[in-house]
Amino acid sequence: MAENITKSIRQMLQEIADDICNNYCKYRDTGDEERLCDLIRDGGDCPLDRLN
Repeated sequence: MAENITKSIRQMLQEIADDICNNYCKYRDTGDEERLCDLIRDGGDCPLDRLN
């Protein structure tokens, strides 16, 4: 049972991280009109990828 809870928590955290990462620069000066960060556009990883 604890394994199922761990998987659910891990999945939920991944979904949250993906949502945040997808919108990482939405309100930042480094975002372009497509809301894509210079960091990500230049081949960098979203800082939230460290949660994986």
